[in-house]
Amino acid sequence: MLRPKRLAALLAVTLLVGTAVSALSAAAPEGTGITWQTDLRKAHETAVRENKPMLIVFGADWCGYCKKLERETLANPQMVKYVNAEFVPVHLDADKDKEALDILEVRGLPCSVVLSPNADLLGRIEGYQKTAPYYSKLVSARRLHTGVAPTAANVTAE
Repeated sequence: MLRPKRLAALLAVTLLVGTAVSALSAAAPEGTGITWQTDLRKAHETAVRENKPMLIVFGADWCGYCKKLERETLANPQMVKYVNAEFVPVHLDADKDKEALDILEVRGLPCSVVLSPNADLLGRIEGYQKTAPYYSKLVSARRLHTGVAPTAANVTAE
């Protein structure tokens, strides 16, 4: 038979482990969002290896339109699927990644930059965009990467 102190300790550990597992699974359900990378060098290695362009999204905790872009545009299920399949998605904090901010000449937030695996600029999306125009610009940037020129019929007017 377990002593009261050992029983209490065992229950406490079990409760903590169960709570932690529940919190992790509830906080980040698999397959529900964009699979962001936060290390630009590792993302570049992945882009080269997989021959995919990088979608680099700059944001900040204090930026209301950054949060809106993440909550509305980038959370759209079709957008999530497209970005995860066709890009190496990178999310950078403008306050912490100032070198990348300067090199990519980001002047305002939110800002999304699409680079080829060779770091050639394929596209730039400045400010908040609704899903359709944002998606259209990503498609155009992806086509530049694959060498397919976008036609007027493929580009949605803003």
